Amino acid sequence: MKRILAWAGVFVIAALFVLLIVLAVSGAEAGAIVAALVCLVLFPAILYGCMLFYRMTGKRRENEKEDGE
Repeated sequence: MKRILAWAGVFVIAALFVLLIVLAVSGAEAGAIVAALVCLVLFPAILYGCMLFYRMTGKRRENEKEDGE
C-alpha cells in the first residue's frame, strides 16, 4: 500500500511540474503560474505533515494497546 501511495505522490508532483512548464511556455497569466508553483510546494509539505501525524498517532495507539492489556 505504501508503494502505491508513493508512486501516486510522485505522479502528482510530476504532473504539477509538467503543468508548470506548459503554463510557462504557453504564456499563461502570472496568477496561474504562481498557483501551480504554490501547489508544487504545498503538496509535498502537506503530504509530509500527514505522514508525520500518522506516525505520531500510530505510536500513541500502540502504547495504549500495550497499557490496556
